Amino acid sequence: MGLPFCTGCSGCFRLGHKACPHNGAVQPVMDLIEQSDGVIFSVPCFQGHLPGILKNFTDHMAFMLHRPRYFTKKALIISTTGGVMARSTTKALAATLGGWGFNRCYQLPVAAYSWNDYRPTEKDLRKTHKIAERFYQDVSSGKMHVPKAGVLIPFNLFQALTSVKTDYPTEDDDFWPRYRGMRYAPGIPLTPGKRLLGWLMYHAGRGLSKSITVTYRK
Repeated sequence: MGLPFCTGCSGCFRLGHKACPHNGAVQPVMDLIEQSDGVIFSVPCFQGHLPGILKNFTDHMAFMLHRPRYFTKKALIISTTGGVMARSTTKALAATLGGWGFNRCYQLPVAAYSWNDYRPTEKDLRKTHKIAERFYQDVSSGKMHVPKAGVLIPFNLFQALTSVKTDYPTEDDDFWPRYRGMRYAPGIPLTPGKRLLGWLMYHAGRGLSKSITVTYRK
């Protein structure tokens, strides 16, 4: 992509992601995700984490931790490594994608124990087939899954924190009113327990809003 490093200007937070100086490179990828049935991420393992070039891309998308959008999307994250830590790599990206709103993330970490001569074992092939089949069936079904608590909590907190008008308006203030009164995005199921958790987090956020202001001031 030739994507420059994120400069931390906070334009995406304050004014909207199209204010990003690198939006011309990022927007086409965002559009592809939006148009997709499912997304497959092939992620090299660099010291048990995402490689810098991918981390730079996710940094450009960090505004979605405050304004998630891909609520109906599902992902398959694949990583191979020599020895250990493929699992920590896929988990790191899955946590990020959950913050972006992804409904379900499947993970396929595979460890190789040979140097530059990796041949998949029968166990690896069985695992690959099993996880790929589950991903395919889930995407094909169109079924939406109940969000995890770690996704539900920030959704309701940010909604509450922006329900109080401040002297420093941001894009968040324009985004969250569309979800006012909702504990999560339309069309995504919630159990009674998760609905209660969302309600509690929202009212906790309302209380915090008396002393916390989301401004992104520099």
